[in-house]
Amino acid sequence: MSFDLRYLGKSGVKELGGGAALSFAPNLARPRVFFDGELARPVRFREAISALHDVVVGDLRRRPKDRSAHEAWKQQEAEREARLRQELHGEAMKAELARLAQVPLPPNLEADFRAMHKIYWGARVRWARELARNDPELFRHLVPCDPVVTVAPDVVFFECFSKDESSYGCLSVDRDAFRGAQDAGLGTTNVDYSLALYEHFQTLRSYRPTRLLVDPTGFEVAVDGRGDYREEKIDLPPSWLRGFGQLQAAMCLPSRRVDVPVEAAYSLLAYLDRHRERTGPRSLRFQLTPGKAPILVLDPWGVAIPCRGVTCDDVPVAAGPRQGAGGVGPYRSGAPRGAEATEEIKVWGRRRLSALARLLPLADRVEVRLLGSGLPSLWIVHMGEMRFTLALSGWTANDWTSGSHLDVMADAFTPDAQLADRVVRHLEMVRRASHGELAVSLGAPDDALRGALHLAAKQGQVVYDHAAECYRCRPVMPVALSDALLGPEPPELAEGRRIARGGVEIAREEALSGGRRVVVARAKATSCELLLDADGAIKKAKCSCSYFYKNRLRAGPCRHLLAVKLHLSGRGDAGPSLEPPRPAEAAPGGPRATTAAPRGEAVPFPAELLGDIERAAAARRVGLAEVVEASWDLAFERIQGCRSWAEALALGGPEAERALRARELHAPAVRTLAVHAAVLAEIRRVADQFKASPAAVVGLAWLVARRSTR
Repeated sequence: MSFDLRYLGKSGVKELGGGAALSFAPNLARPRVFFDGELARPVRFREAISALHDVVVGDLRRRPKDRSAHEAWKQQEAEREARLRQELHGEAMKAELARLAQVPLPPNLEADFRAMHKIYWGARVRWARELARNDPELFRHLVPCDPVVTVAPDVVFFECFSKDESSYGCLSVDRDAFRGAQDAGLGTTNVDYSLALYEHFQTLRSYRPTRLLVDPTGFEVAVDGRGDYREEKIDLPPSWLRGFGQLQAAMCLPSRRVDVPVEAAYSLLAYLDRHRERTGPRSLRFQLTPGKAPILVLDPWGVAIPCRGVTCDDVPVAAGPRQGAGGVGPYRSGAPRGAEATEEIKVWGRRRLSALARLLPLADRVEVRLLGSGLPSLWIVHMGEMRFTLALSGWTANDWTSGSHLDVMADAFTPDAQLADRVVRHLEMVRRASHGELAVSLGAPDDALRGALHLAAKQGQVVYDHAAECYRCRPVMPVALSDALLGPEPPELAEGRRIARGGVEIAREEALSGGRRVVVARAKATSCELLLDADGAIKKAKCSCSYFYKNRLRAGPCRHLLAVKLHLSGRGDAGPSLEPPRPAEAAPGGPRATTAAPRGEAVPFPAELLGDIERAAAARRVGLAEVVEASWDLAFERIQGCRSWAEALALGGPEAERALRARELHAPAVRTLAVHAAVLAEIRRVADQFKASPAAVVGLAWLVARRSTR
């Protein structure tokens, strides 16, 4: 997208009588937006805006080393040194240097320097323009996109993306954080930003009055002939624009809220700063047990950091904006009622959290919103009158736009363009509103309003404020982002829509407790299974296609899962289900437990542990098949991530090291059970990985699962 930028002057710190003003130059090509207010706590703002800078310049993507340039450089250096040895040697060189030392400086040195400097900067500008035309990726790394600033009646907030587009930062400052009278023009604009501006931030002090100024001067003076006036026309990458929409798609997904004490966040960052992992896994695990404090586990060291003083939610909370204006917010969901097992959520790319280091001494608390394993997470640092939101994609190399198509994982919205336009116009007038207030003001049904808000957010017109739990008007661009600007629809979603129009057959649909559903279907002759929560979002799934085998749900559902989901939402044209829904008890193993193969499979057990497993099944009033699948669901990823059998045994505790150390169990107890074939295939694959017998792997999974649920 071609985007006009017009700035008068540059952003920086200006000296005022008795103080200073942190002045941001707004984009004059956008509607008039300005702000002028004295900061009550300049140092707190300094640390917060510096953290935002760390997000702007952050780029942690790993790139393969290309040694061709290094080899060419070494050859050039060897040739240059050979020439120097021939040309510059001996007494002739010393005499020449002595002669030059006695020559006085030329009188016009300053003027010549400025002339040469002008030539250099002119060449640099031309080079930047050449990069923008011919190598946008390199240009994006060298020139960060200017932050977006929004002045609202109650807050002023800054938004930005990192260079690698895997991190999003938002600094929100309450209007109450400013002393005395304030002068403001509401709206959204871009502000001039340069890498040198970071040094200006560091000059803010608590003993010197400081004003935050989004300078309105450029809107009021004639800029023709001004040397500090400049116009730029840049071609914004579509990924930068899509990133804002994808971020809102992430906010529309159900999430788990975890309150992390400041000392736990400090321990996390301090340990990562002192240690460098040499092998995988490199995940940060959240162990969530209802009624107990969350535990953060750092892999591969296995370091556990308890979050003392807080407990996990153990009651269901609506994940959609159906709670009206109050409550805990529209995007928070808890564990299913009655859940006792420990839930484990893994996130990657944890070193990007170093952007929060400067904020921890000022933080009151840290709130984390988790969307699921391998999915994005939101870290919200509350600092009194300021909030800093850091949104991270699933992992560092997976940015918000190219890898994780988050909008396809949300509920199947039916966007109404006219209603979305009404929402935007209403928010332009009121500036902020909760979901309940919008529903009352617009008289729109809940589902229709959710679709309209989702569409408006993808078009860059609306933003959801987690801290205030409301929607705000924030046009990221002067015009709504069309599909032509945002780029083509994800191929999996486009193909899923096509399959949903007639290629879906529902084989079985079962209702579980907590409003969940298990669906077994065939999409275009491909078998797939889904576990949907009460909001219709995919919590677990399985498909036999290669896309799912490679990505699971980390990059979004495959086309077959999407086709089934769209069909269930009434957007496909396929026929009715082959079997009507019927109620069923929730099985501990998730969707596989309810869709076990009807024929029996031979499952080996360690003879020493079989009695304990049978007693546990009787106590839960379930069969051995359900125990096997539930244990495997809890323990599979942890066992598979171990580097040796001894490390895997340590997960099961002393009993596992005593009963399963032999690894090869030659006389297992075999039972014929209706266990899903995929579970047995995974067990055999892990057994081959550690050169152990399947019976030993089954026993280890049960011990690990039992230990994690205690």
